[in-house]
Amino acid sequence: MSIHNQRERRLLTDLTEKNRLAGEFRRLSMHMQRWQQRMRKRHSKRWQAQYGGSIRRGEERLVELRAKLLTRAEDLSARIQEEQKISETEVRQFAEQYKKEVEELKGAQKVLAEAREALAEAASEAADAEEAAAVMAKLRRKHQKAARDVRRETKEVKTAKQEISSEEQDKVILTYELRRILAEIESLRD
Repeated sequence: MSIHNQRERRLLTDLTEKNRLAGEFRRLSMHMQRWQQRMRKRHSKRWQAQYGGSIRRGEERLVELRAKLLTRAEDLSARIQEEQKISETEVRQFAEQYKKEVEELKGAQKVLAEAREALAEAASEAADAEEAAAVMAKLRRKHQKAARDVRRETKEVKTAKQEISSEEQDKVILTYELRRILAEIESLRD
């Protein structure tokens, strides 16, 4: 998940926040169960008062967390489904861009090979030293330009590959998170 636009970064940040809230909800639920078990075992008024107050505050916090978590999960569920639709179109666009970049790279490599051949021919055919130097300088510039084009196209192909890979990873992660969110929504509504 190395390459993300602002919308994707915001979605992943919100997912992290939702997961933090869900973890807090689970921890507090476990504490509440333990406190209720301890309260059932202890019969003194002091323990009843101490655990009763803690349980009451915990239940209030659980109700608050449940409401927050439910709204956050429903919002994220809709956003993930929308992102997956967008992601599919982005993957298609990047695949098309990748094909185009590969074609441009092949073209640049062909030009580079032609420049090398022309440079070799000019070196062997040149009779006059000044004429040979002028032709060689001109061909070197063409060769350098072709080499720069090849490097640039190679970099663009690599970037397109990384973006396609990133989008595929995002799709897997978002699918997992969507399943998890739907399960949480069902459990929170009960």
